[in-house]
Amino acid sequence: MINVTYFTGAGASYHSIPLIKTMNKRMKAFSQFLKDQKESGKLTHDFAEKFINELDELIEIEKNRTSIDAYARELELSGSVKKLLHLKTILTSYLIFEQLNKPKDLVLNSGDYNYKGIPKSPIPLDTEYQEMIKVPIDKRYITFWGEHLKPNNDKLSNNIKVLSWNYDMQFEFSYSQIKKFSLELTQQNLQVFPSVLKDIDIKQSCILKLNGTAGLLYDNHTKTKLFNLFDYREHSLMENLDYLIEPFKVNFDRAYIEPLLTFAWESKTLVFNTRKYAKEIIQDTDILVIIGYSFPRFNQDVDREIFKEVPKLKKIYYQAKEDELPELIEKLDGINSKMASITKGVKNLDTFYYPSEL
Repeated sequence: MINVTYFTGAGASYHSIPLIKTMNKRMKAFSQFLKDQKESGKLTHDFAEKFINELDELIEIEKNRTSIDAYARELELSGSVKKLLHLKTILTSYLIFEQLNKPKDLVLNSGDYNYKGIPKSPIPLDTEYQEMIKVPIDKRYITFWGEHLKPNNDKLSNNIKVLSWNYDMQFEFSYSQIKKFSLELTQQNLQVFPSVLKDIDIKQSCILKLNGTAGLLYDNHTKTKLFNLFDYREHSLMENLDYLIEPFKVNFDRAYIEPLLTFAWESKTLVFNTRKYAKEIIQDTDILVIIGYSFPRFNQDVDREIFKEVPKLKKIYYQAKEDELPELIEKLDGINSKMASITKGVKNLDTFYYPSEL
């Protein structure tokens, strides 16, 4: 049996979750949305103003950094433990916002105002971003399950595995929507790790989240379990406004409910175990499908570790924009010298590539 591994990055969720270059504008729209809801009386959480102020501060700082990841590393190096925790909590709430179902008639503002009129009037967010923020699930994930799930079977074939650098819950949400399962049952069926599962069997199909998940929380107070913030309510934005603020309040001074969202340079036990599993999966992989991932510098050490040994790897399909493929394939030489020579570019981005070898 041919073992196929999907290796995904931010581009795999492009139609729902922003890339680094568009995240700042969309976070600004998130901030303005919260301000509008607070002003209208729909957001009543007692920590809302503190949350919005720190969100705005993060947005301004991120403008002068190459990415939020770079700023997080800066906080780590400076020993700013509290600020790093706040960053993780805010980023978690923002990514949950992006994936919640939104009212069809919702108009999001850019956070900028027209001062020519009296009174000043908000400027709507660009139409393209308006539409993308209203898409909770990238449609390609729905197609992925349609292609890979067998009739009367709730699980992927054991020869198919997923390694993802993404914080989002696109795989889980799309599966949950199709099967009408809770997120906890979804994570059990798909063997998502880390998740509410304490461990997994990598001989079976699984989804490894290399940087954890935005929305997955650990209760440091009781030391009992992981839980999904998404499962507090059905996935409707207007029913979750206070829940977007609550982790920030709980963690304002100490990590009582810790977001399980991590960065490539962190060395926590759960992160270590995830990457250990990832290495074992890659060592047994025949076909690798890379989707929407650019092997950025801040992940490079981990990527090299994961792909250090590829004894069975016969072919790589690299799915990306046509004009970006040559440079991306060339980058593979810096990860493992064997990889570029066995790579074929895939320029069709309408669906996730389905290898002919399956």
